[in-house]
Amino acid sequence: SLDVISYIFNALNCAHPFRASRILLLAEWRAEERLGHRLTDLTYVKESFGFYMEGLAEVIEYLQNRGCLEKVEEEKCLRYLCGPPELPPDVASLLEEIIAETKGMSDRELNKLVIEDPRYGR
Repeated sequence: SLDVISYIFNALNCAHPFRASRILLLAEWRAEERLGHRLTDLTYVKESFGFYMEGLAEVIEYLQNRGCLEKVEEEKCLRYLCGPPELPPDVASLLEEIIAETKGMSDRELNKLVIEDPRYGR
């Protein structure tokens, strides 16, 4: 979980946890289909406003305490400061695909992509 989340924040440069969680869930679904397993042990919890990733806040706090994530107030995002995490090539490639596919999307568009996906209801 830690390396996957670190990888996402590192690749995004400076990201809000909202955006990172949407990318993470898309990656989890693709990993299940393509690799036959999930990337983390985090679960998503549906709420009336959308969803949140249970356990993500704790991972973010851990990374902040280690000095790997810092809040950038003016941009309202978290910047990853540590070295890029090592991931298996298939996992890194999958994450890069999702990040590339969602790069030009607003947070609202990205959220819509996730909550309108048929896998979201499962």
